[in-house]
Amino acid sequence: MPPHKARKAAARSAIVVLARNWFQFLKDQGAQNIALPVTVLFALLIRWCVGLHGYSGMGTPPLYGDYEAQRHWMEITVHLSPSQWYFYDLEYWGLDYPPLTAFQSWICGIVATYINPSWVALGESRGIETHASKLFMRASALVLEFLVYVPAVVLLFQSRRVQMSWVARQTAIFSVLIQPCLILVDHGHFQYNAVMIGFLVWAVYFAAQESYVAMAIAFCCSFMFKQMGLYYAPAVFAFLLAKCFQPRHGIVLFVKLGLAVLGTIGIMLLPWIGSLAQLQQILFRVFPVARGLYEDKVANVWCAVNVAVKLRSIFEPQSLVRLATGATALVFLPSCCHLFYMLKRADYTQRANAVKLLKYGLLNTSLAFFLLSFQVHEKSILVPLAPALLLIDDEPWAVNWFVQVALFSLYPLLFVDGQHIPYWVLAVGWSFLRSCPGCPADTQIPRTVLKLQWLSTLAMLAIHTAHALVPAPASLPDIYVVLNVTFSCAMFVGFLGYFNYRQFTCAQPDRSGSKQKKD
Repeated sequence: MPPHKARKAAARSAIVVLARNWFQFLKDQGAQNIALPVTVLFALLIRWCVGLHGYSGMGTPPLYGDYEAQRHWMEITVHLSPSQWYFYDLEYWGLDYPPLTAFQSWICGIVATYINPSWVALGESRGIETHASKLFMRASALVLEFLVYVPAVVLLFQSRRVQMSWVARQTAIFSVLIQPCLILVDHGHFQYNAVMIGFLVWAVYFAAQESYVAMAIAFCCSFMFKQMGLYYAPAVFAFLLAKCFQPRHGIVLFVKLGLAVLGTIGIMLLPWIGSLAQLQQILFRVFPVARGLYEDKVANVWCAVNVAVKLRSIFEPQSLVRLATGATALVFLPSCCHLFYMLKRADYTQRANAVKLLKYGLLNTSLAFFLLSFQVHEKSILVPLAPALLLIDDEPWAVNWFVQVALFSLYPLLFVDGQHIPYWVLAVGWSFLRSCPGCPADTQIPRTVLKLQWLSTLAMLAIHTAHALVPAPASLPDIYVVLNVTFSCAMFVGFLGYFNYRQFTCAQPDRSGSKQKKD
């Protein structure tokens, strides 16, 4: 190869693996001890910088947005008894998340009352947007994420039972903590999704440690914090049920798991357990069937199909519920059945990395729910994205690409929130650090896939450019949002097919032993 071409190839290679090269450099210098602190501080800095920009509903009375909803729940939980939490003023951001979110709001409300009671004054603090109150809200999202999510990610990838080199471990932790979608939704738009996802990562960590009761408790915490955690339920059920078919102690494990699940849910429902009306109201608020098949413009099948076929005009809501439920089950069942069958085999359970198969099951099941279930939000793409990122060392190019498309699908939401600058900085930053599609020196990417990734990147850039430069016609005011939805949905369907294929083809027993990979 001529010298100038060799230099170009080397430069391209350096760009592709920049994150990995950083940790390899630290290892070569004997500075491994600073790797994790630098990663955590960098992740903290990015989140704080994103928080300096807009958020959902900023300065838009009378209802504002998700930021005000989270603050309002602190207000009502700290001032009212639990019996009123799910009934109070439902027209103004009535509480519609499970009890663990309510308890989190209550704790945050107590802290806010201690610092400045005006931030959560009942009825008087609506729409408050003082600098100090916004600082408190942003800080609460950071603290909760670094208490629940970040430790789970670090412990999972540093576990000795996860077969990865030191450089690969540090690169994976870095990549998971800087992935832009969760950062922009939680610290830009403003929510606490990292808590729900953090409990899911804890569940995977306990699965890796073979602590299945703890895994069940962590998973219950996930869906009792946000109902979207139930997207993982079929895969978790299949995994734990397979473990109950072990030759030894299977029945005992089944009883323990049942008691753990019932006990965890019972404790969280304790304030309402004596009233059927209260429990029915919680169920009604958490699963709002009356809201319709989907909300806003979300990149799932039903919203994409709605461009040509107006399903909500043709079918009654109950018929749509049955249609969505049946379609979702039809798509996730093959993955869950395969997961159960493979883990039930004694030879597979003893010799293979069952946790890797669990990650594929979690990804395929949750992505099926996102694409086909009833009442999906655009932010719900974070749910399948979480287990995908846990596979980032096994599926580098696919996960990198998935993150890019997921971020693109969130653009209409982030555009309204005024998150333009953070969106572009993190989008370019992710591509630069993880998956530059213009760098063919990345040998992990098949040539055909590289071309497809290039085409998809150009398509996303074209839609962005048209949105910025060409006003939408009056007859088609949502044309760019619709283009975003249909393109993203088509990509997500492709990813669902690929990750299912990978689950079925990579599930052969590992005959290489349990020795850890070396650098």
